[in-house]
Amino acid sequence: MESDLSRLRRDRVLFYLGLLLFSLGLPGMVLGSWLHDVMRIPVIGNAYYEWGWVNQLFVLLGMIVTMVGGGLVGLSLQGGVVRETDSTDDAGGSR
Repeated sequence: MESDLSRLRRDRVLFYLGLLLFSLGLPGMVLGSWLHDVMRIPVIGNAYYEWGWVNQLFVLLGMIVTMVGGGLVGLSLQGGVVRETDSTDDAGGSR
């Protein structure tokens, strides 16, 4: 029973961490590239009028964060749900 609850807790943490990374990665691709160009934030380079390597770097990092978040959500969905009836059936005693 204790291992089921710890697995359920782990799956819940993976799910919410995956959602957080997924929701940060998608806007990160756009905002990282857009803020560099429009706001003229000199992150590493100063090529503001062309699609340069800084834009590609932000898009790549956003894609990686999004894929890791999606993978964590997928890993968290493989777990089950612990019910009160399931835990009492495994007690091995009489009913």
